[in-house]
Amino acid sequence: MPKKTTPKMVQTAVSIPEPLYEAAKRVQAMEGWNESEMHRLFWEKGFALHVQGTLARHQLGLIPEAESLSE
Repeated sequence: MPKKTTPKMVQTAVSIPEPLYEAAKRVQAMEGWNESEMHRLFWEKGFALHVQGTLARHQLGLIPEAESLSE
């Protein structure tokens, strides 16, 4: 059996406005995604977009060094 390379998953629950959810469900249907794919893609893409903004603010000096993303 081949070794799996998928990451360990964590299950979460969120509350979003119903109109936003209904719009997301329409996109899901158009794209042919199942429910879990829709949520995973929204998390991944939304997080990536947010991190881009955080890094830009950090580079501009708008985030103090003590709050840096580096460990």
